[in-house]
Formats: sequence, C-alpha cells, structure tokens
Amino acid sequence: MPRKWPLNAGDLRNALEYGVGQDDAAELDFYMKAACERVDRKTGRDVEPGRHDVNGEVPALLVLAALRTAKLWWQQDKKGPRARPSGEELAPNEGIGGIDLPRTVAGILADFPPRPGFGS
Repeated sequence: MPRKWPLNAGDLRNALEYGVGQDDAAELDFYMKAACERVDRKTGRDVEPGRHDVNGEVPALLVLAALRTAKLWWQQDKKGPRARPSGEELAPNEGIGGIDLPRTVAGILADFPPRPGFGS
C-alpha cells in the first residue's frame, strides 16, 4: 500500500480496480489529490504538513481515509448517489449538506485531530 503523500491516479485506479490504459488519468489524479487535501484540512496537515507523520511517513490510516473518500466521490459522480457502498453512510455533519466524508472516514480522522484552532 502506498505511503507517499499526496496519493495519485494510480493509487485510485488500484482502489477502483480499473485497468491501465483508460484515458482518465488526469481525472483520477484530480479526485485523489482533492481527497488528500480534504484529509489534510481535517487533520491540520494543511497548516502543519508533518502533523501525524510517523518516522517521516503518512500513517496508513490517513492513506486509507483518502482512498475511501476519493473512491466514494468518483463512484458517486460517475454512477450517482446509488453508487454509495453499503455501510458507507455519510456522516450527518460533515461538509456541505452531509455529502463530504463517509462516516467511516470521519471516524478514522477523529483519531488525528488538528491542533486547537486549526483544521476543519
């Protein structure tokens, strides 16, 4: 599993189980970077980039959170709201209208709070 940050199109392609060769690399990269930025903002890494790093690496749980978020956003945009995986209910107070982070991702990120006064 990748530990680099931010993740890229190849990481999301693997999570979606898409084959190489589809002409969607730029779009996949966009979704993956947006999800990484959202994780950074939620955990305070946007103002303190090394926050929560362990031995210079992003924790696996943050990688998982970004992958799950990007995958959900991609599937919903491509297939509509019915594409939401079962059990991935959206957290009611996350983002605009409750459509930002899956509940499981919000739970993961709760263990990685920003410093007081930073993050969202």
